[in-house]
Amino acid sequence: MFEIVDSHCHLDFKDFENDLDKIILRAEEKNVNHFLTISINLENFPKILKLTNKYKNVWCTTGIHPNNVGIETKKCEDLFDTLKKNLLFNDKVVGLGETGLDFYRSREFEEKQIDYFEVHLNLSGEKKIPTVIHTRNAEVETKEILRSKVKIYNSIGLIHCFTGSKELARIALDNGFYLSISGVITFNNSHDLKKIVKYIPNDRILVETDAPYLAPRPFRGKRNEPSLVAHTLEEIAKIKKKEISEMAMITTKNFFNLFGKVKN
Repeated sequence: MFEIVDSHCHLDFKDFENDLDKIILRAEEKNVNHFLTISINLENFPKILKLTNKYKNVWCTTGIHPNNVGIETKKCEDLFDTLKKNLLFNDKVVGLGETGLDFYRSREFEEKQIDYFEVHLNLSGEKKIPTVIHTRNAEVETKEILRSKVKIYNSIGLIHCFTGSKELARIALDNGFYLSISGVITFNNSHDLKKIVKYIPNDRILVETDAPYLAPRPFRGKRNEPSLVAHTLEEIAKIKKKEISEMAMITTKNFFNLFGKVKN
């Protein structure tokens, strides 16, 4: 029997507040046995932590999504201390983020996004805790930060829901980062992404849902949930010319190698 890890979901979102027990059970029936639920702000961190205490196989991160930096008032040094405190608060807190850059709607807080991104990377290096990176319409800036800052801070981590260029993939991989693939790989227009999945070394690839977003085909447009990560994994296995059981073992091993605080 193989195990699958959903390495990126948002179980604290309102989309799941009425049936989370059933969602966890459905996932386990599909061999999805571990879940990393991702922080997007400081306000909801206590709620996320409560989920990890309720479900033994749910782990979490602490961090601020780039789209939420505008509502945060903390200076960088205060943010560093707060995130560090959150990491030490509970063994279920195993990562930082999601952080990164998102200029899809606006560049209003570009400088602050970059500053907060660096805070996460800095703490990642200090504590050897993976940082989960989000990048959207910001590939040039993301590449520059990966090139210039990761080695300075000795950061570790991954780019989640990877849909970028081969160059961005190469830079991330060259700096020791992993790449996580979402349900986007099942979409009809994902030809370029399929080529990148072929390019990603087997020991650097993870799988995720980003639930409740980005449900894979044939569920596209509906609420995504961790059980559906199996469809994404099946597509990755086809691209990699592996059995789904072998691809599950590969991505699960990679998850535990990266997120060393998680206890299987």
